[in-house]
Amino acid sequence: MDIRAVKFRVRHEWRVGGLYRPPGAAPTPAVLLLHGFPGIQKNDDIAAELCRRGMTAFIPYFRGCWGSGGRYGLHGLLDDAKAALRLLRRYRHVDAERVAVLGCSVGGWVAMKLAAAAPVAGVVLMAPAVPRSNEPRDASYLRRNGKVLAIPDFGEVWREYESIARTERPEEYVKKIAPAPLLVLQGLQDRMVPPGAVRRLWSLAGLPKELREFPGEGHEFENDRAAVVAAASDWLQARLAAPSPADFPELVDVGGGD
Repeated sequence: MDIRAVKFRVRHEWRVGGLYRPPGAAPTPAVLLLHGFPGIQKNDDIAAELCRRGMTAFIPYFRGCWGSGGRYGLHGLLDDAKAALRLLRRYRHVDAERVAVLGCSVGGWVAMKLAAAAPVAGVVLMAPAVPRSNEPRDASYLRRNGKVLAIPDFGEVWREYESIARTERPEEYVKKIAPAPLLVLQGLQDRMVPPGAVRRLWSLAGLPKELREFPGEGHEFENDRAAVVAAASDWLQARLAAPSPADFPELVDVGGGD
């Protein structure tokens, strides 16, 4: 396994991230992992597990987060994700046709938007945090946890949050993920993202799709971490595996003839 820092540009600003590359020269499937707010839990353990299974994993850090340049702002997160996806697909060791996206919390919201705008081979949403209006608890969470990010004006970011909550329709994004397969992981003890809201969002998605709920998990999926890592990794490995001739019977030579 080769783990290295990556630096890339989004317009005139730099972003950084971590690239996990498995050994071997053959083009590999790959997964783009999008962190939440503020991104303390970046799902590095999932990235490492995917890499051990032969997949490339890339965790970009959003603007104003953890060494990436620029000011943090919700409107720019999709631009960062698009740039990271383009970069991942350009690597010679990556099979550009087998690239999936995994997003956690706010990163799950961005992953929905990304998959609606750019075809991907699969989507995993972990407790997708869709901006909601009239939620004082969200404002408190933003101010408390945003201190580690480049946020000069919390009021500006909160106004941006409220604007998105009023104008965006996440159900329209989730409907556009199909025909890419979708997996949603949700903890039933999550106090930040209501499990019922996630079930409704999942119900609106097209097929194929799967919902996995974890009774003892909260928003960060920190209690039975091994089960969560396995659920995401197993699903991604199955969806991104290279097709074999047996998957296409009409192309299999069964012998006979002259």
